[in-house]
Amino acid sequence: MYRLMKYVSYLKNNSASFAYAFLIFIIFASIFELLVSAEYEKAEARVTVEATDYANALKTKVDRELNALLFVSNGLSSYLTVYHQHLDSNKLSAILADLYVRTKHVRNLGVAVGYKLTYVYPVKSNEKSIGIDYRDITQQWPQVKQAVDSREGVLAGPLDLVQGGRGLIYRYPIFVDGQYWGLLSTVINTDSFFKAAFHNLTDDEFDFAIRVKGSSTVFYGNPSLFQNPKALISVSDLPNVQWEWAVLQKAEKTPELILITRLMSIAISLLLATLAYFFLSERKTLTSQAMQDSLTGLANRRLLDFRMAQTFAQSKRFNRLMAIMYIDIDHFKKLNDSYGHDVGDELLKIIAKKLNHCIRDVDILSRVGGDEFVIVLDELNHIDDANLIADKIMASFEKNITVMNKTIKVSVSIGIAGYQKNSEETLNSLMKKADIALYEAKASGRNIYKIYPESRKI
Repeated sequence: MYRLMKYVSYLKNNSASFAYAFLIFIIFASIFELLVSAEYEKAEARVTVEATDYANALKTKVDRELNALLFVSNGLSSYLTVYHQHLDSNKLSAILADLYVRTKHVRNLGVAVGYKLTYVYPVKSNEKSIGIDYRDITQQWPQVKQAVDSREGVLAGPLDLVQGGRGLIYRYPIFVDGQYWGLLSTVINTDSFFKAAFHNLTDDEFDFAIRVKGSSTVFYGNPSLFQNPKALISVSDLPNVQWEWAVLQKAEKTPELILITRLMSIAISLLLATLAYFFLSERKTLTSQAMQDSLTGLANRRLLDFRMAQTFAQSKRFNRLMAIMYIDIDHFKKLNDSYGHDVGDELLKIIAKKLNHCIRDVDILSRVGGDEFVIVLDELNHIDDANLIADKIMASFEKNITVMNKTIKVSVSIGIAGYQKNSEETLNSLMKKADIALYEAKASGRNIYKIYPESRKI
């Protein structure tokens, strides 16, 4: 009894201290748990952002590989439109043979007069397809009809081919004097196409699958990804068709910071102020890294996407002019290999400064890849002002650059696409046009800028 009374007396005398200590423990535990929850959400958001970046990289590579193939149909269409009345089978076969050699991932090229496939190269292994009438092929006719009705190119597949195997088919209709004349078909070897498109983009952390939007058939990757609620679903626009992508982190990882924070909340709760300081400092650093390129200090792709969307929305709302420039350093990999990565990094910093000196305060400069930059030109007085800035950029690289006691000749290629007043243009299509213009600049020998389309000055 005496011991019990002594224990009760001890508790009574120290009740305030115990209550305060308990209150501190509850407050500390609650604050740390809030921090842990915030860190977990941040980790989840980081995974989503990384998955989005990964999906965008995949889609960009597919677009570039596909655009290189689709130019074939555009050039051949012009030839057939002009010489359709005087077609020479030998000349046409020679042209198809030359185009076939110059392109990658193409299984065969075909020309249909009316709806009958008349010319095919190579003939070998494609004999079964020669002379077929598309109207008799149930699986392919809807896409053929869509191409003719829309008067635009249509990408279909992967489909089962008449001559055997499967492939993507790009069909481009030819109209002469407003009347349907025939159809160009480019059959793409899906295995080599996807292998080239996804080269150097395989990631041990993410898995992905692709299907045509609206279809349940997955033609690339693991079909179960589309059934996983944690998978990121994204859509890409291709000629008259949309592809749906599912990207999923292969294995969930518990961030080490979460475990460490929980242990610290129990073991060293009295150091809350210090922990809070380091946590906030780290959070600020992570936020800065999430929005800026660590090497050049320029806006990264995430910040660019946000500000570019704002600029485009304001241009549409207030009927203002704007333009997008895609810039690529010519042969940067060769420079990097020749002079070393240290010189390459310093060179990128100097180039970033040069580009920054060529634009105005209202413009946005971003580094979006190893040697790729994007400039968003806002509030243009006249759309021709984009040309002036491009000329200024090209002139800034006329002299050699000295980096770490090494004199280096550097040139850039630029693709430009402009947004006109009262245009129905979308931001995605404007970006694609700038990317196509950059591709044309590089294909034309580099060290120049190209405007989309070439026949129309910005």
